Amino acid sequence: MNKMKTSIQFINHASVIIKGNNISVLSDPWYQGDSFHKGWNLLFEISDEQQLEVLNNITHIWISHEHPDHFSIPFFKKFSDQINKRQIKILFQDTKDKRVVKFIKSLSINYIELKDNINLKLDEAFSVTCLKNGFYDSALLVTNQNEKILNLNDCDVTDKNIAKKFLSKTGEVDVLLTQFSYAAWKGGIANKKWRIGAALEKLNTMDLQISTFNPRFVIPFASFIYFSNKENFYLNDSINKPGDVIDKFKHSKSKIVILKPNDLIGNNFDNYSNVESIDFWNKHYAEITQKKINVYDTLNYELIYENFLKYCERISIKNNMTFIAIIRSISPIPIFQPVVANIIDLNITLKFDYVSKKIEKTTEAPMICLKSESLNFIFVNSFGFDTLTVNGCFEEGIAGGFVMASKTLAIENLNNLGISVTPSFIFNFFIIKLFILRLYRVAKKVNM
Repeated sequence: MNKMKTSIQFINHASVIIKGNNISVLSDPWYQGDSFHKGWNLLFEISDEQQLEVLNNITHIWISHEHPDHFSIPFFKKFSDQINKRQIKILFQDTKDKRVVKFIKSLSINYIELKDNINLKLDEAFSVTCLKNGFYDSALLVTNQNEKILNLNDCDVTDKNIAKKFLSKTGEVDVLLTQFSYAAWKGGIANKKWRIGAALEKLNTMDLQISTFNPRFVIPFASFIYFSNKENFYLNDSINKPGDVIDKFKHSKSKIVILKPNDLIGNNFDNYSNVESIDFWNKHYAEITQKKINVYDTLNYELIYENFLKYCERISIKNNMTFIAIIRSISPIPIFQPVVANIIDLNITLKFDYVSKKIEKTTEAPMICLKSESLNFIFVNSFGFDTLTVNGCFEEGIAGGFVMASKTLAIENLNNLGISVTPSFIFNFFIIKLFILRLYRVAKKVNM
């Protein structure tokens, strides 16, 4: 086989360096600390000195999306001086809200906004194309000396139609990088059947991607974490490990390449052995029970109430509350309704409604059950509910409670995309369809 001219160095989790002769693009740096509000930790962390060494060997940083395991704010704050000194440019998808580029700009770091499906040459041999996907994900197609490397990371390329649309933009590729295990709430502690199914579904998704893009090499990544909170630790019971990927694709014509931190692979792709890297990761998976377990603090009701009022104000600024009130009164589907949540550590159940701006104690059956710090996090941060759906630090109080709550709490997911709930919102059919489909998929699996 022809040897690869492009080299790839694995750094950690979803972070790799794709190297050409003059250009080196680092993806999604997150190397230390927890993510998703004390919900995730890395299986293996790298030191500040190692991170500086990484920055000394790159020209660009690509951020796939705003989730904190891909866009680590602490990383950019800590190393902004070094990034500026090295004149490293940030690559990020063009978005309506501009939240990420505003942050990057605040650190005086240079950036380039990538238009969807528009090729950008970084030098004569090396170019990148950003491919937007779903609500906020994006993939990156790197072309170097006629070799194609497709970094899919978390993109929802899970059915043939979506895969074919991607293929029409990328063509077949030489290297595919893709997530290999589930990375969000999977139905609560009692619903192990969903977790087992989700792990298998992720491997089947990889199979679809491999058959579609026909890569010579596949690098499974973006899953080297463990669920690290006392409230979600059970989610580790069914996660895929690199050995599961090897077993699934042992007869595939595409070579599976498992990398450990700092592994550099180039013209030796064909002869690379996975033995050392699988041993490395197996050791860290086996040690999960000895690794750090995060615990939430108990917050008082007065603080929660104060931040609920700020939450209401934040929503009212970005949306037409009169229109929301009308929609919820006439919609055949319950939407924007009050949410009932049991606050486990305070031993109270609260009913809150950002339309009427009321929060009160109740004896009603709760939709969801969570700790006081988790509820407060939703009220304090516009990305709070999105974080909760990923870290899974909650339980359903009644059957279908999560979907019920989502129809209200997901409003800030839309706002973060630059979409406000106003009369014109009803014409945004793509977003409405995507949102309903996601809720339907969740509802179906919760009841497995």
